[in-house]
Amino acid sequence: MNEITIKHTVIELFIGDLGQTEHDAIVIPSNSRLLPSGELRCKIIRKAGPKVQVECNVIAQKMCNIPVGSAVITSGGNLKSRYIIHARAGHDGKKLVLATWNSLNTADKHNIKSLVFPPLSKDVIGFSAKMSSQLMLPTIKKYLTEKSSKIKKISICLETLPDYKEFENELDTL
Repeated sequence: MNEITIKHTVIELFIGDLGQTEHDAIVIPSNSRLLPSGELRCKIIRKAGPKVQVECNVIAQKMCNIPVGSAVITSGGNLKSRYIIHARAGHDGKKLVLATWNSLNTADKHNIKSLVFPPLSKDVIGFSAKMSSQLMLPTIKKYLTEKSSKIKKISICLETLPDYKEFENELDTL
């Protein structure tokens, strides 16, 4: 199964290029200063154009340090998505859960109806797709169950079939 519905929100999985999706917002991993680092973040920021990094610099200057577990939002720049949510997931499961929750909360605060996540913390800090799926998908379910969310569609964009299968296995348990 590659999708389920919780309340009025569809959660779907797909294999593709995160930077080419047509969602209201995309979520990308971040660091404490919102600087380009990590393959996925660099790729998305490059596609989005310099305007997005300027916005990141302004946010980082105001906040001094982006706390682990938090999420901030910028425009989508040159992307098809209107917004980018920058999630600082950190190096442990609790922070990944918090970053996922705060990304969803940020989306709701900005009236975002559709957003797409990559498997947060995968590769950057050594989490496998399985570990990421076991933390992210139950968090998404809990958020949608507990909150009055306006989000209509939450997608998880995977790059490989093995990663897709790990998320699909976890989705089947929700």
